[in-house]
Amino acid sequence: MRSIRLRGVLLALAAFTLALASFSIYKNYSPAPFFPENGQTISSSQKMGHEGADQIIPVDESEVLRLRKKVRVFVWVMTSPKSKQRARAVNTTWATRADRDLLVYMSSEADPSLPAVGLSVKEGRNHLTAKTMQAFDYVYKHYFHKADYFMKADDDTYVIMENLRYFLSFFDTKEPFFTGRHFKPEVKQGFNSGGAGYVLSKEALARLAARPKDPPLCKEDGKGEDVEIARCLEKLEVRILNSTDSRGRSRFHTHEPVKHVIKGVSWMHNYDANVVRVVS
Repeated sequence: MRSIRLRGVLLALAAFTLALASFSIYKNYSPAPFFPENGQTISSSQKMGHEGADQIIPVDESEVLRLRKKVRVFVWVMTSPKSKQRARAVNTTWATRADRDLLVYMSSEADPSLPAVGLSVKEGRNHLTAKTMQAFDYVYKHYFHKADYFMKADDDTYVIMENLRYFLSFFDTKEPFFTGRHFKPEVKQGFNSGGAGYVLSKEALARLAARPKDPPLCKEDGKGEDVEIARCLEKLEVRILNSTDSRGRSRFHTHEPVKHVIKGVSWMHNYDANVVRVVS
């Protein structure tokens, strides 16, 4: 009975810890450069942002409202006709803290109840790149001037919008960058995990939408959308912004809290662009 209670306490603590979005299983280390491998210097304001954005501050609704107006984050959620129940769960949980006029679901079938946009794509992992490319094109066409940042999330992703806005408030959306859980294989500068969700700056989205299509500069369909999006953005000179805080703690997580905090994710040691150390 004691072990069951202890496990319950640990799970509660894990969820609470990740909700504060900085304290996790990773020990301190020197974080990666702000823009890895691009050789540019960081302004003093960017340095302050990168180090200051990890501070835990008391919840203040007036500050929440201020950031909501200052940092406009558009979120599109990837879903499908078979997983619309998960999308409805998003609608009743963290989406209530997003801006409703800046949130859309993307599927292969339109569904006004979500609302979901019906893209001209086939469902399945082999077509995730097409769904993502078309979704970003749609967002650029209809919402580009309404938001500062543009996030791609899955229908099983959970986003703490207040923390996301606070983190992004330290950076310049006119700079060409995107951020998320930074993995190092496949692409020279790495890629941001699709499962953890990733965010494009306004300039990054503009460059993606303006990519050459005849002949195509980027792969427009296939599996591994997070890798293909990163590969495309690299060709467009969009850099990855390091999302870890000044102590090397992660803000974007690929799995549910119990795996990150208690069990650990072994394969991540070989994928993560930053040092991952599990506390024993």
